[in-house]
Amino acid sequence: MEYNGPFPPADLPIVDDRVYHLDLRPEELARDIIIVGDPERVPFLASEFLAEKEVDRSHRGFRSITGRLAETGERVSIITSGIGAPSIEIVLNEIVALNEIDFRTRRRKPLWEPLTVIRLGTCGGLQPDTALGTLIVTDYVIGLDNTGLFYDASPPDQCCQKLEERVREVLADAVEEGVRFRGKIFPYAARAHPEVRVALEKEALHLGMRCKRGVTVSSSGFFANEGRRVSRIEPTAPGIGALLAAMDTGIPGVKVENMEMEASFLLHFMGGLGYRAGAICAVIDKRDDGSFVANYLDTIREAAQVTLRALSALNREQAPGGDIRWPR
Repeated sequence: MEYNGPFPPADLPIVDDRVYHLDLRPEELARDIIIVGDPERVPFLASEFLAEKEVDRSHRGFRSITGRLAETGERVSIITSGIGAPSIEIVLNEIVALNEIDFRTRRRKPLWEPLTVIRLGTCGGLQPDTALGTLIVTDYVIGLDNTGLFYDASPPDQCCQKLEERVREVLADAVEEGVRFRGKIFPYAARAHPEVRVALEKEALHLGMRCKRGVTVSSSGFFANEGRRVSRIEPTAPGIGALLAAMDTGIPGVKVENMEMEASFLLHFMGGLGYRAGAICAVIDKRDDGSFVANYLDTIREAAQVTLRALSALNREQAPGGDIRWPR
């Protein structure tokens, strides 16, 4: 049952009318939000695309800038998520609190603004025919991170349920009998909002960017969690990336394209709340041949152009009037 408050300070810390981790007030959050992993990517994107900054805040490792776009004048917030699902869980809960909670009464408002949240990040490419620098637009995502399992959101369609079943089969093959944690990795699946996914694909095509639509895998860590054998401890699921890349997704023309660490919780959580969310990630390493690109700012700039144009297109198509309670 939906709980609407009051939310005690221990559950929702608010200091000087600001959420605790992001250090933002409700009026300092835009309706269009870009989520990036690296805190330094926030000022980089702001310097590239914003004409003016209203808010520039850094607190507990989270950097947030809200301002107006130079090209369109539209208001946007660029916020770091940190690394991994546990970190983005904090960020997204505070974003939703900024939008839905009356900080004076500590209760959920009867009406709130729609939000559109897009993750702009980097990833590892899993398919041999996907070149470095390719932009992957997430269609569905497979979460191997466990964080999403603490939020009992219903799957948006049967495809999510089928993906979960197929990934469980892959994991059963990936983890050998007798391994301590065999059968203890529980996948979940989520879907990008179709309007966001279509807008990202359309704008990438319009700009002539290398782009593929795919299923994304979000892991709970960078090394053994994604099949990297660096530690002296044996990985539980060696070769997990290659096995997932070969999996039949059941979606015509769509393969498991990339691995990263945040999209699963973003799409599961925001989708479960009825908000529009999506993800676009630049491929900066290839798991099949071991290649890696350290200087990828140009590719991030390209992905940002796609993202901002997609947000503008979504605003033109929807153009909602006033405060609304975003439909589930």
